[in-house]
Amino acid sequence: MGQPWLDGRRRTVALVNLAAVMERLDEQTLPSLYSAVGASFQSSPTQLGYLTLCRALVQALASPWGGIAGHLHNRIWVITAGCLLWGVMTAGFATSTALWQGLFFWGVNGAGLALVIPSGQSLIADLHTPLQRGKAFGLLYLTSAGGGMLGSLFATNMGGVQLWGIEGWRIAFLMVALVSIVVGLLNSTLGVDPVKPQQREKLHLRGLLRQMGSFMRLPTFGIIVIQGIMGSVPWSALVYLTLYFQLLGMSNLQASILNSLFLAANALGALLGGFLGDRAASKYPQHGRILVCQFSVAVGIPFSLLLFKALPFSASGASVSLYALVLVTCGLLKCWAAPACNNPIFAEIVPPHMRNLVYAFDRCFEGALAALAVPFVGMLAEHSFGFKGKATVTGDPSIDLPKAQALGTSLLVFTLVPWTLCLILYSGLHYTYKRDCHSGSTGEAENLHSTRGDDLGHVPELQRLRTESRDR
Repeated sequence: MGQPWLDGRRRTVALVNLAAVMERLDEQTLPSLYSAVGASFQSSPTQLGYLTLCRALVQALASPWGGIAGHLHNRIWVITAGCLLWGVMTAGFATSTALWQGLFFWGVNGAGLALVIPSGQSLIADLHTPLQRGKAFGLLYLTSAGGGMLGSLFATNMGGVQLWGIEGWRIAFLMVALVSIVVGLLNSTLGVDPVKPQQREKLHLRGLLRQMGSFMRLPTFGIIVIQGIMGSVPWSALVYLTLYFQLLGMSNLQASILNSLFLAANALGALLGGFLGDRAASKYPQHGRILVCQFSVAVGIPFSLLLFKALPFSASGASVSLYALVLVTCGLLKCWAAPACNNPIFAEIVPPHMRNLVYAFDRCFEGALAALAVPFVGMLAEHSFGFKGKATVTGDPSIDLPKAQALGTSLLVFTLVPWTLCLILYSGLHYTYKRDCHSGSTGEAENLHSTRGDDLGHVPELQRLRTESRDR
């Protein structure tokens, strides 16, 4: 009797992860092609940053509506709609001939992502027990980072070619669009939402916002969102990493391999972080996840200094190897925060029926402000650190290396400062999480009957661990 559900559960988890692969692949395609797109549109680094900013802002502002859609309707259909929308908009971007056209298509692309991410994350939370969620979210980040790695390798090397008289970057976007649409159709055909239609709450918008307001007042929610804004800024800024390597004199292949190694290390690091977060939570329920997260955040501070100031400004074989070593080590250690701490804690402090909205509003708050970093990286490089000209690679070291140094200094500012603030903010969770998680655990126990009957023992298990921790 349970086998069809088990098959549906595994299939849905696999499809959500596949959608995450395409989301990151789609997202990584533009930064990997900054040089080619910049040459085609005759754009500066700041103007290229506006493309990413436009998409991120639309995604952030649309995320609450994506969360509401997933709350009121079948989340599989919401994910399908998101995949189809971003696939069509990606194809539209491939046909753009001017920056303003690209801004429109890439902006609306963000609305598709706003539909997919909250519903996917809430499904992962619903389909796993509290002490499995770190590994589950780690796997989600592993697969999504794998998509980013594929996007970087594929897109960067397509940028310099031309097929049938069509620029390679346009073909890359068209191929990504086609696969995205296929993934959306697979979700609609094979995915299963464990929440039945009759169990879904039909609340008016005012009622939904009132419930969200009660969770926003939780100190733990506020700390995670505020640090998330700070912590997302460096990752937004690092979209310039491929361009930075190309300006150092590295070939498209070398730049794509370095960026892909970093993304692959992030993927494995997310899985490792999720596992360590679960282990730490089982041993130290009140502080384990937070300490694992703080270690990961702290690692980024010395690595940003090493990457942008200590390593040689050179494209020699030895230099490329050094960059690879630093990027892999940093990637393995730096991306634990979300799978080890943020997402599992969100799942604990709010009841299951509100998770879609919580993940959506988190993306709204974090994405809207962190997105501002992207054009500001270009502005700071151009106006304060001496970046001159367009965001194109000339092949002349006397022109390209000063650009790389200016861009690297700007990237250092947008990584070092936010990660330092993020590390400080996480300390507050040691004081708020213990109190706030109790209401979430109670809500979860009350709501699990309406979602997954086979999880009914999991909340008491988590509460038992917390009780033992308090007794110690």
